[in-house]
Amino acid sequence: MIRLGIETATDHCSVALEVHGDVASRDELAPRRHAELLMPWIRELLADAGIGFEDLDALAVSRGPGGFTSLRIGLGVAQGIALARDLPIHAVSTLAALAQAADSDRQADRILTLVDARMSEVYAGFFGRSEGGQRSSIAPEAVLPPAKLELPHPGPWLAVGSGLSSYPEALSKVLQDRVTETRPDLWPDARSVLALADTVEPVRAWELEPQYVRNDVTG
Repeated sequence: MIRLGIETATDHCSVALEVHGDVASRDELAPRRHAELLMPWIRELLADAGIGFEDLDALAVSRGPGGFTSLRIGLGVAQGIALARDLPIHAVSTLAALAQAADSDRQADRILTLVDARMSEVYAGFFGRSEGGQRSSIAPEAVLPPAKLELPHPGPWLAVGSGLSSYPEALSKVLQDRVTETRPDLWPDARSVLALADTVEPVRAWELEPQYVRNDVTG
């Protein structure tokens, strides 16, 4: 299986190429540079692997929530490649990818993912681990002011993502002793998007849609 992964929903831009289980990637914290970096990185990864676009079997892309402009850049590139090659696309939640990046070995029982949504709000995702070790969402993804965040379980939680550093005072009051560890430095990345690809049903290019979560934004 040869799959290309794309994550552009946040200020962190990331691309990864999986070739029969081996994964290579390019990553950079690069606000407003996604359009500049994305295609050159993809071509570099393909060239380094000695393959071309015609060798791809599928794509995986972060579907949001995230920054509206940067998110659409990644989705647009994925759609363009998929249309040209008639490839399926696995659309992975940005917040699920962040949870995967934080705990790829699935050791944490509960993970709270918080991404800065601007407008004094955060995107929040809530993930638990089953007895079999599988991770799944345990509450709907949400966008809300940090002070209004409500955890669906008493914890303890591993809290990760840029929202922690953007709104530290408001979140510390809400989370208090229910969080045992915080990682504000973590971002969703394309490796994690690829790792979760098989957990979502693929769609055709024309079916791919962003998941903004913030319902009052249409553009």
